Amino acid sequence: MKQSIWSQEYPVSSFLVNPRKKLGIYSLLNLLQDAAWMHATHLGHGHEETLQSKNAWVLTRQKVLMDAWPVWGDTVTIRTWVRPLQGPFAVRDFEILHKDKIIGSCSTSWILMNLETRTAVLSAPDVLPFESRTDYKIPYDAGKITIKDKLELRASFEVRNSDLDLNEHVNNTRYVQWILDSIPGDWHKEFQLLGYEVNFVAETHAGDKVDIMMSPERPGEKEPYLVQFQGLRNGKPVFLAEMKILAAFSSTKSS
Repeated sequence: MKQSIWSQEYPVSSFLVNPRKKLGIYSLLNLLQDAAWMHATHLGHGHEETLQSKNAWVLTRQKVLMDAWPVWGDTVTIRTWVRPLQGPFAVRDFEILHKDKIIGSCSTSWILMNLETRTAVLSAPDVLPFESRTDYKIPYDAGKITIKDKLELRASFEVRNSDLDLNEHVNNTRYVQWILDSIPGDWHKEFQLLGYEVNFVAETHAGDKVDIMMSPERPGEKEPYLVQFQGLRNGKPVFLAEMKILAAFSSTKSS
């Protein structure tokens, strides 16, 4: 029997933690991606199944909110499901749990892309079988990001072979790694991440150069601050992202 709700446990191993000995956003996104992959395969529309029709799932938007970050040695459970399909978009939700307590959530939007035309398959429900969850959904969506600040160039990265996924374009998790590498080093010690949101605008491939633009101002110490990012290839956007951060010593329910 197909499971509309999928649960997967992951140990927070040494190679998943950041210098603060906590699960980092890059590692978390990889775990979410893995859980989605396994559930999609279980439901019959994973990579191998979609590839038979020369299609592949492509992430278009993602939003993560975290109340607490697990530490080295913890075990986290990722619970995921798909909402009822609407046109070409599939919305997949996640909950992140530690000791049966929900410590975070995520909502994602995907399209089924034809690998030959590089365009969306307009009627995914007619192409693939789905078991969706209808009794509950994460109470927010991954929305459209509007850049409000005049961003400054912080770093540039050339796409390497190791950045590519099975669809031969840069894996979605790699962009957040580039963002983390663009942030000043002291920020990683002084601030904690409350939320991350990203819109993917265009594909990037091996040999491309991506410039990372970032909000110019330093966050304050008392209120959550929204840092904006933009990835550019030849001056044109490939992604837009926001991070909501707060000083680590400020009063907050996050840890």
